[in-house]
Amino acid sequence: MRRAMIVLVVCGGLLAGAMAQATKAPGQEAPKASEAARAALGTGRDLVAALRGLQGPERKAALEQAAAAHDRIAEQFADQPAVAAAAAFTAAELWRQQGSLALAEQAYLRAAALDAPRFAQRGLLGAADMQRRQQRPADALATYQRAEAVEPGSARAQEARLWRGRVLQGTDRIDEAIAVFQFALECAEGPVQVVETANLLALAWIQQGDLGAAGRAIEHAERAVEAAAEDDQAIVERHRKAVAAMSARKALQRARDKRDGAARDAVRLEAELRQGGG
Repeated sequence: MRRAMIVLVVCGGLLAGAMAQATKAPGQEAPKASEAARAALGTGRDLVAALRGLQGPERKAALEQAAAAHDRIAEQFADQPAVAAAAAFTAAELWRQQGSLALAEQAYLRAAALDAPRFAQRGLLGAADMQRRQQRPADALATYQRAEAVEPGSARAQEARLWRGRVLQGTDRIDEAIAVFQFALECAEGPVQVVETANLLALAWIQQGDLGAAGRAIEHAERAVEAAAEDDQAIVERHRKAVAAMSARKALQRARDKRDGAARDAVRLEAELRQGGG
């Protein structure tokens, strides 16, 4: 429900922004949306607002109605890129909630193509998510890479890298996944990104069987948190708790216990064989 409410707020903001601006060249004033486009967007906002409080089949039907309406706005006002792109992106978010992943994917890609300055990266990222959820890993990998390339230093680019690593790991391309996670760790900015990325890298190393490398990834996160210059002690403690809660910690301990248990069993078996032979 929280995700749904966030989307409603975001969608409303996109539509309001589209009414005020369109794609523009540097130094040029943005053309204003036409009166017809403004009216259509207003109707779209009403449909989004009507979703509040709905549940179950009633909400699903209302989502479909609102998403289809925004698809029509995007088609009708394709000559006004800011309007069409905002409508397409809103449609994508609504289709995602409604569960129509293929339609959401198409709408995300439409938004990215219509207004690249505002929607290229987030549209591609959304489309890649839909491809991944449709079990199309090859398409998702390619689209995540495109999203990353739009603005490599952004938080969305880092998200794309991490998802690319997850997809590779999920398709047993573990060496490639580790390489992507290692690069993502080099790109990580701030303790939050470092902890998340180091956790994924450590889990990949555990899957690979290199427990030493996994431990070093966790230690890297610990050092990054302690080295962060934070004046707010509450933030520092929050980062420390995040490091302590890394899922890779328990996974590493289980892997070590399994390894050490196997070693003890081997020693015990060898001793029993020697006694039997004597």
